[in-house]
Amino acid sequence: MPELPLRFRARVRHEPDRSYAVLVEGPEGEVLVGVTGSLREVGTVAREGAARLFGVPTERIAEDHLDVVIPQPPYGRDGQWVRIVSAGESAAPDDAVDVGMAGQAHWFGHEGAWFVTVAGSGTAVHPSEHLDFAPVLTEEEVAELRRYLDRSAQSPS
Repeated sequence: MPELPLRFRARVRHEPDRSYAVLVEGPEGEVLVGVTGSLREVGTVAREGAARLFGVPTERIAEDHLDVVIPQPPYGRDGQWVRIVSAGESAAPDDAVDVGMAGQAHWFGHEGAWFVTVAGSGTAVHPSEHLDFAPVLTEEEVAELRRYLDRSAQSPS
């Protein structure tokens, strides 16, 4: 059985269709092991890919020994306006409450996702695939969001 590294390294490449290409550092260098449309599945794709590269059962690749790096996608920038277009597979009413709402996004690299602030409901973390990065916003939406952000910046922490 091949000797396994103590840590496995994976890197995500953002594809133009908003999917995530997962590359794992294997014995022969970095290899594309799969593509997924869901941020939630990136870790599973990386673990399964590492297991294939090293010829071991997936169970041998412990999640806490897998480092996944997700850089900021090229189609988003800090502070830009976005629209939340999906709650993903979640059926929880709280997750769907902001669908359709405009917000301001900031990259949260630790989660590989975005902090999105929506007027009235605050800030939540959203993966890239749940956001429209080129939304058409009404003047009312922009004004409401600016007022909300200004009030948030002025309130004491």
